[in-house]
Amino acid sequence: MKKIMKIAPIVSFLLGICLLFGILATFYGNVIYDLFAFHSKPFYCWHYFSGTFMHGSKEAPVWFIWVHLVLNALMLIPFGGLLEWKRGSKYVFFVFITSMVISSIVFHVLTQDRDIQASGVSAVGYAFVTGGVLNMFDIWKNFSVITKISYILLLLLSIIMLLPNITGWLSTFLHISGIVSYLIVSVVSNYRKKIG
Repeated sequence: MKKIMKIAPIVSFLLGICLLFGILATFYGNVIYDLFAFHSKPFYCWHYFSGTFMHGSKEAPVWFIWVHLVLNALMLIPFGGLLEWKRGSKYVFFVFITSMVISSIVFHVLTQDRDIQASGVSAVGYAFVTGGVLNMFDIWKNFSVITKISYILLLLLSIIMLLPNITGWLSTFLHISGIVSYLIVSVVSNYRKKIG
């Protein structure tokens, strides 16, 4: 864990905040969801930030918080860690902010007619998966067979979790917003390199 924190401090910090909110939601459930989950109504400005770190849902059993968090960690750590190692902490932070804001906007646009809560860092995870995959081609040959199989299985899991019949249409759109967020950051970054 110490090595991951050294190689990927932003990803480690994000995961640490998710763990903290997971612990709080485990013990204080409804209060934490009311204060920090994404809300379509009422809307508080900190929900753009705090809803990203929440997992599970108000109605779901406590164990679902941890299943949701583990599934997201399976995207954040290997793909986000690789992305941070290849592109740097500033870049990963920019990817995080962009995907958080875009997914929050998508959530509010899609739920404006309903009273709904949502949670999760999944859009950020999908941004990291997209960035990790696009940045691993030149180092793929250096990976061990076990590492390659692990990345392939995690990528397949990520693709499965995009299916609306598994996660629902709202989650699917939020996951896709993470992919789009990374592509936007990548295009802007490449453009800035060209002109600067």
